[in-house]
Amino acid sequence: MPVVYTWDAIPTWYDFDNIDYRWFYNMLLVGSNAGKHTPPEVPIVTFVHWHTVEVTQKAGSVKQFSQDKYQELLWHLLLRGHNGLFMWCPQTEVGIETRLVHQVYGASLQYREFLEHGEPIMFDVPSQPSPVVSGLKLGNRLLLRRTDFDDRETTVPLRVSGITVEVKRIEGECQIVSFSG
Repeated sequence: MPVVYTWDAIPTWYDFDNIDYRWFYNMLLVGSNAGKHTPPEVPIVTFVHWHTVEVTQKAGSVKQFSQDKYQELLWHLLLRGHNGLFMWCPQTEVGIETRLVHQVYGASLQYREFLEHGEPIMFDVPSQPSPVVSGLKLGNRLLLRRTDFDDRETTVPLRVSGITVEVKRIEGECQIVSFSG
């Protein structure tokens, strides 16, 4: 049960111009570590939280992680082998926290087969703001999600089973790509 929370100190650990990537980078590192090092037969149920969690009394002085990039993070967790998301929050935050997680869960239902039987294909996290790709392999199909933190319109090459797949920039959507190999 990894903890992927928005601790208030996280943005101070990095100097990326893109504040959302400061949050995303750290939280996806934690999630990727759990996905990579947990055997597939052991469920990963991740503690998640969007509101800034005050630990150092700097919560009011840091820019909050955007809701859309937080939801992208949730998608990437699911596509890196996480089986469920466990949300905790104070009662004053429950409406927004629930909505953000529920929207991702609801949209993920169309990919149930991949989420239940697919194998994560990558755990890398770019060290600088750039496109982030996550995905699950099921047979000769890939369920991919690309989240961008720069203005690049070019495709991102992804090597899977000895084949290079070009991942297009499609904002806020998953892609299913068939390949042979």
